[in-house]
Amino acid sequence: MEEKIYKEILMNSPFGYAYHKVLFGKQGEPEDYIFLEVNPAFEEITGLKSEAILGKRVTEVLPGIRAGGFDWVAFYGKVALTGERQEFSQYAEPLQRWYKIAAFSPEKGYFVTLFQEITEEIRQIENLEARREKIEELSTELEMVFNGTQDAMFLVRVEDGEYRYMRNNATHRKLTGFSLEDIKDKTPVELAGKEIGEAVSANYQRCADSKKTMTYEETLILPAGKRTWLTTLTPVLEKGKVKYLVGSSKDITLQKKAEEELKKRLKYEKIISSVSQLALQVRSLEVFLTESLRLMGEDMGVSRAYLFEADREKGTMSNTFEWAAPGITPQKENLQEIPETEFTWWVDRLKNREVINYGDIEDIPDEKTKEILRPQEIKSLLVLPVYVEGDYYGFIGFDDCLKNREWSEADINLLQLAARIISEYILRKKFEEKVLFLSYHDRLTGLYNRRFMEEEIKRLDTPRQLPVSVIMGDINGLKLTNDVFGHRAGDLLLKKAAEVIKECCRREDIIARWGGDEFVILLPRTGMKAAEKIVGSIKNKCVLDSEGPVQVSIALGYAAKTKAEENIWQVLKEAEEWMYRHKLLQGKSYRNAVISTLKATLFEKSMETEEHAERLKAISLKIAKGLSLSAKQMDELELLAVLHDIGKVAIKESILLKPGPLTEKEWEEMKKHPEIGYRIAQSTPELASIAEYILCHHERWDGRGYPRGIKGEEIPLLSRILAVADAYDAMTSDRPYRKAMGREEALAELERNAGTQFDPEVVSAFKSAWHMEGIGYL
Repeated sequence: MEEKIYKEILMNSPFGYAYHKVLFGKQGEPEDYIFLEVNPAFEEITGLKSEAILGKRVTEVLPGIRAGGFDWVAFYGKVALTGERQEFSQYAEPLQRWYKIAAFSPEKGYFVTLFQEITEEIRQIENLEARREKIEELSTELEMVFNGTQDAMFLVRVEDGEYRYMRNNATHRKLTGFSLEDIKDKTPVELAGKEIGEAVSANYQRCADSKKTMTYEETLILPAGKRTWLTTLTPVLEKGKVKYLVGSSKDITLQKKAEEELKKRLKYEKIISSVSQLALQVRSLEVFLTESLRLMGEDMGVSRAYLFEADREKGTMSNTFEWAAPGITPQKENLQEIPETEFTWWVDRLKNREVINYGDIEDIPDEKTKEILRPQEIKSLLVLPVYVEGDYYGFIGFDDCLKNREWSEADINLLQLAARIISEYILRKKFEEKVLFLSYHDRLTGLYNRRFMEEEIKRLDTPRQLPVSVIMGDINGLKLTNDVFGHRAGDLLLKKAAEVIKECCRREDIIARWGGDEFVILLPRTGMKAAEKIVGSIKNKCVLDSEGPVQVSIALGYAAKTKAEENIWQVLKEAEEWMYRHKLLQGKSYRNAVISTLKATLFEKSMETEEHAERLKAISLKIAKGLSLSAKQMDELELLAVLHDIGKVAIKESILLKPGPLTEKEWEEMKKHPEIGYRIAQSTPELASIAEYILCHHERWDGRGYPRGIKGEEIPLLSRILAVADAYDAMTSDRPYRKAMGREEALAELERNAGTQFDPEVVSAFKSAWHMEGIGYL
């Protein structure tokens, strides 16, 4: 047990570990060594993979190992012979890296190396030396630069953790108002006072700590006035310590003011543009309002942005949409159906089309209003009324919970414009909802149904609507989704497909659910090029929309009527034929995606892991090799090892992960998974070849297995192989209800059950592989 623990520690250690055997020549001199064991850290810091080096000579792995100035083989050979522990740092030429190494011999002829890569540290030492030389050059040029530059320059001495000014140039004296006599030997606090001085000292400290040139902006109130500076500090080092700071400052006061004005104007234009684009592109009221509030909130730098809607019948107001900045507590749940009688001061002003603007809520003259606002930790707010068709609808508001904020006239104008855009959008959505309510719709997807679409096709089949394009879509894998995940998942897939199509189409396009898994999109006054663009958008959206158990995939075809004499129904048929051609091409890749999803679902729901699957595959293939199976059988066995338990995706997690024994009822449920897996494989052409093997992988040699109780060679050979491999891996792996048994004990258990539970020939092949190919050490 202790050996296992030590091995586990070595395998998970952050330093490289390797165990070697020395090969000696005829005269007893070391001439090579073999890699016996390495840990993952060794692979990472050397770039040598264990599968490529274990059992091989170092001169085979690294042919140039003895060609450099350091003879690694002779050095390690001495360690292996004398047992003397060695610690050293050395450059490995074949790997072009530096290492710090500890080598010792646990027994004669063998040695262990423990090492860390120090390449970066060596390079840093070289860089520091180069930097020292650069600083010496800089010192000779500093005086010339200091006196010749038009920037405000100053020199600071670093001494005992304090920063004291030594001198400044004429530009600095003019722009700051500090003469040379004013600054000489003064600290920033002594020169400029506590508040400014401490802020300046903090920047000096950051530069000294980093020992790197740094540039930053600072706004300071000095004798010459308030200015914004772009300051660059360059540290001068002596013996690795910062001795001086050379400072250079540009007066960017006017530039910053112009930049801020431009930035604010661009920000406002961006907000209005973004909200306007959302209003044109987004069909969902909820998405539009949520995104609009987020955009305005983030760009305005507020704590909360929200929309309250008034309920005339109830006489209440409710927070229906809200965005809150990170770290700010949302208030939506606390602000539902508030009686307007509690907010009369507030509501009266909004209904009078007034803006409520307070940089400090304590300045609000109404005490009731302040009592409602204080628990929300609001310091300042701006609230604007929202009117729809001339009627009071509610209000949008913006809170700042971090500071007292003065809302400028530009802020108010911007947000009033945004409020108007929101009002127009709400009006448009109300009209659309009325139209939708009066139309025929499919109950599941909310789209128009086939009856409505057929009427629309007839109504719009007129010359003035030309060209008219038709897109036909068919969901890939709906039947497979229903079979594997159930009809609820299938319904969800239909809904998601409908949402994808709606989001990619324009307001004027007409979308209908045509049949079980088919959709039709009618595009009046639209040619093939625009239809192709919409088809591309739908395909791209499907790729991006990966939520849920199965990704949406829609086969699409389209056609257009460009002449009055053309038959619109023939155009629809042409689009349908094109769609079916695409469906045939897409079918295989979609089923492969479903298989990947099934595997991921299996690993997520059960104790099965990818590691378990990989071990099963490795063990099964070694058994199969001993039984001389064909290449086709080997391929099928590999697939079976990964997917034999795929039927467990339909078993409850409470059963799969139960830490104790199953009840009789639970066991009966569990025993259904081979049949479920069989049905899944049968419905997927790529898995059909292993369906029978999945069904039989829990059958026993003596006929006492399930689900069919067949015995002996009636059980497919691949199922018999998997049964042995699965039993061995299960016995040698920890489970929630028991600890793993030893490998020798597991082998003995397989032998005891040969002829009853397991095929004796398969167990024999396993035992041979166990001894010859190291199954016990997987």
